[in-house]
Amino acid sequence: MKREWTSRRRFLKGGLVVSAAGLAGCAGAGSAGTSTPSNPVFEETSISGSDLVVDLQEDNEVDKVNLIAPDGSGFLSTGVAAGATTVRFSLFQHRVMSHYTPGEHVLVAIAADEELASIPLELAPKLEITDVEPYMGGRETLSNRGNLLVTAKNLGTGPTWMYFLGYEDAPNSSATIFPSTEYVQTTPHHNFRQPETEQEFIIEPGESRTLLGRQPPLHPGQDHCDGRTVEFSAVILTGVGDDVRRPLQATLGTEQSTENAKEICSEIEIELLDEIEAADG
Repeated sequence: MKREWTSRRRFLKGGLVVSAAGLAGCAGAGSAGTSTPSNPVFEETSISGSDLVVDLQEDNEVDKVNLIAPDGSGFLSTGVAAGATTVRFSLFQHRVMSHYTPGEHVLVAIAADEELASIPLELAPKLEITDVEPYMGGRETLSNRGNLLVTAKNLGTGPTWMYFLGYEDAPNSSATIFPSTEYVQTTPHHNFRQPETEQEFIIEPGESRTLLGRQPPLHPGQDHCDGRTVEFSAVILTGVGDDVRRPLQATLGTEQSTENAKEICSEIEIELLDEIEAADG
């Protein structure tokens, strides 16, 4: 795959040639996973991992396909082998912190240096924390029982990767320390207890991922097992798009269990709050 940092004007040399459906689509960009049955070249787009997959119509005459960034510059370009009906664009490479810019892109099909067709394409991740629950795995230790499983879902149209889970205003101050260098973005597998594989840190549109951070936000020790409630926030840092934050309320029950001569709260309840509830609290 070859990068071409050329102005959009050159990419669109030869004028705009699209079907009626393609012209109508310019009023509002489609998203990955959208079929374009009336387009003379593009059939469907989808996301697979960090890749944008573009399916072309059968018997197309396309030489290459260009992906134009939201600012009008050429972002990526790939050739089309004779007879091929699928091309892929790698939208990001987290190891080198290279990634696309969220927003409305344009796919342009080229043949003999002339444009055959183009379609607008919205690519923008939008993460939301949808579930948080106490971590019940591993040994019965303070660090395990004070940790949380945090599930995020991508409600957007583009992929991203998650590289850190931290907490704001958490009882355990160690969990409130966030990375201060960009290097941490390239090593997400070092920053979580789960998941463990690099592919699982990538979240496609419509997908959910569950994370377990390195530092537990709660202190479920004997002195805190008194029914108290604590408000704090879970924060997931992402490589593309906005980071995601969700206010939480934890209630530490009065029941205790004993492990290694230490008293541990045996019941912890987590409630997801919205921003208004957290602010009013």
